[in-house]
Amino acid sequence: MRILAVSILVWYALLGCSNDIGSPAARIGESSAMGDCRSGVGSSASVAKVTEGSVDDLNRRADAAATRDISSINEDPMAPCPKCVRIFNGTSFEGWEASPSTWSIADGAMRGQGGTSRAAYTKTDYGSFRLVVTSRMNPVNGDHLGILFWGNHPADLDKPQIDLAGWIQFMPPHGAMWDYHPPQHHNLPHETLVAGSRDFTNWNTTEILCNLEKGTMRAAVNGVETTRYTHPYPRERIDPLNRIVNGPIGMMRHGGGASEYKWIYVETDPIEDKLYTVK
Repeated sequence: MRILAVSILVWYALLGCSNDIGSPAARIGESSAMGDCRSGVGSSASVAKVTEGSVDDLNRRADAAATRDISSINEDPMAPCPKCVRIFNGTSFEGWEASPSTWSIADGAMRGQGGTSRAAYTKTDYGSFRLVVTSRMNPVNGDHLGILFWGNHPADLDKPQIDLAGWIQFMPPHGAMWDYHPPQHHNLPHETLVAGSRDFTNWNTTEILCNLEKGTMRAAVNGVETTRYTHPYPRERIDPLNRIVNGPIGMMRHGGGASEYKWIYVETDPIEDKLYTVK
């Protein structure tokens, strides 16, 4: 590998540093020979520079360049933000808890209908995070979508506890919210910036930005910020009536319809208080 990298450097210089070479191997040469090409030095000078450098030094630079190229190649071009990672691959429930009584995969989306489970949820717990997900109801059947967070991690994937388990629910695309804290779940007061659509049948893209320490949530649907929420007890982690905690992110199957979710991305502990889907 390293000998090949040095050979490519020499060959690259002999060609006069052509910019038409598009392979990752050719890009390795840019870290050493391209500097001479850009300054106008001819190919013989480039060869001299390559042969004068130590093989070990060239190998180190080639390895570093190759590493950079590999990380670049592995970046997801569909990711909605620079640090967003796709957590649902569209083909399996890897990384998720999902009861087969309710949850299946159809055309790249997780689909919840019937059965005993009201939510598919991540195996990983999240506190502060950015979530981007595309979802719809198919069919609606008087039902709605729901995204759950900051609740207890369920013990039973076939019957995950939602009621009285401390979850906060955001409902796209219309932007309603619900509180599952004891003693009784209820509508959750929040700030509505823009009234969201109630067309549940079309695919809608939702971004949620949560800060556990501040107890804040911002939400946008289809590129428009619709909703903000601030928890009244942001630092409470013990009292079950008021606490918010690190917990799984859940995709909800609420009632008699079929909920579908796909293209699910998460950024953990985001620094920027920015909604990337809002332009």
